[in-house]
Amino acid sequence: VPSATNARYQSNLKRDVIGALLAGQAAGLIMAAAMVAVFTLVLGAAWYHPVQVIGSFALGDAALPGIFFLPAFLTGLVIHQSVAAAWALFFAWLINKVPRKAGNVLAIGLATGVASQILDGTLVVPALMNYLHGHNLWAENVPLVWSWVAHLVFGLSFLVFLPIREALRRRSIGSGMGARS
Repeated sequence: VPSATNARYQSNLKRDVIGALLAGQAAGLIMAAAMVAVFTLVLGAAWYHPVQVIGSFALGDAALPGIFFLPAFLTGLVIHQSVAAAWALFFAWLINKVPRKAGNVLAIGLATGVASQILDGTLVVPALMNYLHGHNLWAENVPLVWSWVAHLVFGLSFLVFLPIREALRRRSIGSGMGARS
């Protein structure tokens, strides 16, 4: 028979994972919007270019024809949001170990953003791009400073976790998940 403490832990874990996944999707979209703004306003490129660059991971050079290319854009969006979901699980794993306070969410969000830049932007993507396509389309199209800025925006955007988690907590009252967090 599960104890009340174990049930509360399971409720908190469930809210942390669902909340983090929702926050991760929001953070991924906020990051994409930031990159669209940078590419358009600062770099003078087309608004769709950063998302199509992500699509080039699967489609190679064909994703970057110099015009809007819906298959590359959709591929980039799916890849981007899938990676955001994976990082959201990392965030959930960490946040579940500490009190859910703004300072902890900020620190863990920033750590997630930094880790995603180092792992994805510095280690995994360059190696896989070179292996799959013979060159690193990400590095050729996204200045390193803006890649870092985007990943820090991603991490900061996890602050949406707190209101999302609170909404999940409120909805769970009376549903067997318990009202406490």
